[in-house]
Amino acid sequence: MPRSNSAELITLRVSIVKELRNKWRRERERNPYVNEHFGGFVNELLHDILEKDEFLRHYAPFLSEEGCTRDTLYIKDFKENKTAEVRISENKLHCSLCNSFACFHIQFAMATPRVAKLNLERKPIDVEIEADGQQVKNITRNKRRKNSISRKISS
Repeated sequence: MPRSNSAELITLRVSIVKELRNKWRRERERNPYVNEHFGGFVNELLHDILEKDEFLRHYAPFLSEEGCTRDTLYIKDFKENKTAEVRISENKLHCSLCNSFACFHIQFAMATPRVAKLNLERKPIDVEIEADGQQVKNITRNKRRKNSISRKISS
């Protein structure tokens, strides 16, 4: 099949292609308007992800994902200059910054793909993501310690 000049070949892991193909088949069974070509379906899916990212940039420009561990998603809030820790608690997402189950940080977390990486059951997680999340966790802990020490000293 000839490629258009604006097309580019990319390499995907076999496991991801299998998951995408299964998703495409399920979607076609449920919705007759799903793209009948697998490549078109993948392109539309990727385009939807890009649109969602753009939406988040406009909807919450002061929030950003900082990292993720097995059970915590770290969201930097530039308005408050703090990092929110979003965890699963009682099978709901809980924000430690607002002490809430329904704050703006939770809404932002629900719109990010990494929220699915918060494990209810312990599953293997990407080593790089875990290392980044642990680094953010340590930085946040150190900042909190410094702030509490400076408050004690100034009291």
